[in-house]
Amino acid sequence: MKKKQKRLEDQVAKKLHDAGIEFDREISIGGIKPDFVVNAPDGRKFIIEVKNWEKYQGFRNRAAHLANLYKDKIGADEAFLVIENLERSSVTDGVVTIDKLIPAIVEAFSKKPKRKRKGKTTTISKIKKRKIFAAMPFDQKYDDVYFVAMSHAAAKNDAICDRIDKIEFTGDIVKEIHRRIKQSIAVIADLSESYPNVLYEIGFANGIKKPIIPICSTPLEELPFDISHWNTIKYNSGQTYRLRKSLTERLKAVI
Repeated sequence: MKKKQKRLEDQVAKKLHDAGIEFDREISIGGIKPDFVVNAPDGRKFIIEVKNWEKYQGFRNRAAHLANLYKDKIGADEAFLVIENLERSSVTDGVVTIDKLIPAIVEAFSKKPKRKRKGKTTTISKIKKRKIFAAMPFDQKYDDVYFVAMSHAAAKNDAICDRIDKIEFTGDIVKEIHRRIKQSIAVIADLSESYPNVLYEIGFANGIKKPIIPICSTPLEELPFDISHWNTIKYNSGQTYRLRKSLTERLKAVI
């Protein structure tokens, strides 16, 4: 998986370089580190994410949803998800093939800015050791928690928030989870609905003495007994902006 992902990213980098488009691979926006950040001539920032996805029902809608979150929640001026197995690009949705990426960027360059960028840009070379691992459900309905609250808390603490997405992996996802948790300085864990993957991840993190900040939107009394006594931050689904402050403060205290 890693070799294929690197090959795709190298292809995108070459196309950007050959087209004379300025880009960075080592900066973050709003607490998230994308694969590429393109610098428009007028100062706008475009996010490019390269996805090594196999086809599955609804994967195009999933990609469009993520592209929109990068713009609305993270603050990028434009966002494009590049998917190798895509049969047809949808530039308006930000979902493109590798061949359509450069024309899409050039077209976006020609448009007038719609708004001022909100995202904070931080040089990764200064904070590369400060990673926060997001242990959370793979379900799309929890994306707001990551893009609105977790990433914001990380950015406010000069860190980046890293999560793993099941659909990106065809190999050993468990080894990758272990690697990322070991590299992190803390774990933010969304215990909502007690998803098995989250319980596994916090079990591993707890076993290696990694600091854990639990949050939850479902009734706390429904949590498994061995974690029900944890000091869990309660939040309401659909109100993730209210989670930002308490999560930021808790993360600051932990790290």
